[in-house]
Amino acid sequence: MLALALALISAPYPTSSRQSLLFDHPVERDGFHFQVAFGLGGGPDNEGLFHAMEVGGTFDSGVTIGLLHTFVQNKGVIGPERGPDLLGGWMFEAKIPLFWPELELKAAAGLGGLHDQRDGIAFIPGFGWFYGVDFHLPFYETAGATLGLQVVHVMVESGHYFAGAFSVGYTWF
Repeated sequence: MLALALALISAPYPTSSRQSLLFDHPVERDGFHFQVAFGLGGGPDNEGLFHAMEVGGTFDSGVTIGLLHTFVQNKGVIGPERGPDLLGGWMFEAKIPLFWPELELKAAAGLGGLHDQRDGIAFIPGFGWFYGVDFHLPFYETAGATLGLQVVHVMVESGHYFAGAFSVGYTWF
């Protein structure tokens, strides 16, 4: 497993081309990575506003390693308040470009939890994991708009919570 991870990080674009499918320029992925995205999310226990922020670094291979902060907050904005007020977490993330630089697979795991916001913010800690797909519109060689489809899971003592989300954001590759 470690050998596969090292091969993906060190090989130049092992799972993707550098040439944009949509725009007539290469997409340069190396160095600093930052993404912010907002959208709508929901699941069997809540629905609300989705937020994700990634910060990290991208290797010459196009593989990104970073820290993800993500959550779905339900405060009656979309529908009735039900379930946890917020589910999400801080997670270590890996992203791999697939086929074209516009398409990227991502997965993360780490600290997850719920917020009870009835009287201030009470954090209920647990374990969280996240996976999804980003579709980039690389207007520039190093940045562009991003459409995302993702799922965030949280496991706490009281059970398992999850929400899927669609988002729109901006990424510096």
